[in-house]
Amino acid sequence: MVHGTVTSASRAGRAPWDVVVGDRFIAALAAPADDRALSALAEAACDPRVGIERLVQAVPAPPAEPDRGFAIVWWSDGDDATVTAVVRGAAIVDLESPGGSRRFDARGIRPWHLAEFRDVTGVRLAGADAPLERLSTAGERVRHARASLRASEVEWSPVATTNAASERSDAAEPGQADEDTVLRGPVPRAGQGAADVAPAEAARRPSPMVRIGRGDPRAVGAPILIGRRPHAPRTPFAPAGIPELVAVRSPTGVISGTHLELRVEGSKLVATDLRSTNGTVLRTPGGERRLRSGESVVVAEGSLLDLGDDTIVEVLPAREDDTSPSRDDRPSP
Repeated sequence: MVHGTVTSASRAGRAPWDVVVGDRFIAALAAPADDRALSALAEAACDPRVGIERLVQAVPAPPAEPDRGFAIVWWSDGDDATVTAVVRGAAIVDLESPGGSRRFDARGIRPWHLAEFRDVTGVRLAGADAPLERLSTAGERVRHARASLRASEVEWSPVATTNAASERSDAAEPGQADEDTVLRGPVPRAGQGAADVAPAEAARRPSPMVRIGRGDPRAVGAPILIGRRPHAPRTPFAPAGIPELVAVRSPTGVISGTHLELRVEGSKLVATDLRSTNGTVLRTPGGERRLRSGESVVVAEGSLLDLGDDTIVEVLPAREDDTSPSRDDRPSP
């Protein structure tokens, strides 16, 4: 169970969100949310083994509203200071850490945007109409045991907050903060938590490993684009984020030109079907399913991604390396 204090507030003029608080996650869906999605999240609220992939699958976008917003914050088992955040549409997650406060939003990325953050001391789930500001004591305390409610924002802190604690003198100077500004401390790259900019820790992070087809095992650093004739988006990347293009044979043409993307988000490997013509099949110890067009999933060691024509991407055990995989947010369209 995630230890801490959860509070909610309804602010006049701000968008409402249907919120589910679970043992290991907080989810906020644009209100009114689909009853089936809320029921699925409520069912997962008491599951101590629930993973981020299951939570994301619980809130599919309606066909008529592909950008309908949601935000999920999920805590890994036994680590209250490391969270995985997923956002779509107008939903945002504000995070506090010793390095400062910053906003994580979708930036137009589809089907959703995912990143991992460490050294987290507080989070806020809200809409893009909420200002970036420090966590406050204003709001009604939520009983953390599997609550469901409607509010314009919900906050979590690891311990009960007090008015004295919120009256800190290190707030940003007027005009300093914008939608992706650190209020104090160094400015991390978009999508990074405070620990992501620590070289010593980054060097110890194991590199996700894959085998593409019959090729040799390879570490995933920059994004990898796989297909018959893969090509990078025209949008510029940061130098460390220039994608690697891997061409594979497809005698029958079932593999698309640019079929699949592999990228690192925090310590996780994320695979995205790039709206391929014939789709991608994910095989795990728990079963098999076909990814939706454009869908992103977190893939764990032992997973297989079948692109067709005997081209299978195998996710191998991570490898300790002298260098860490670089990560950059995918640029907005």
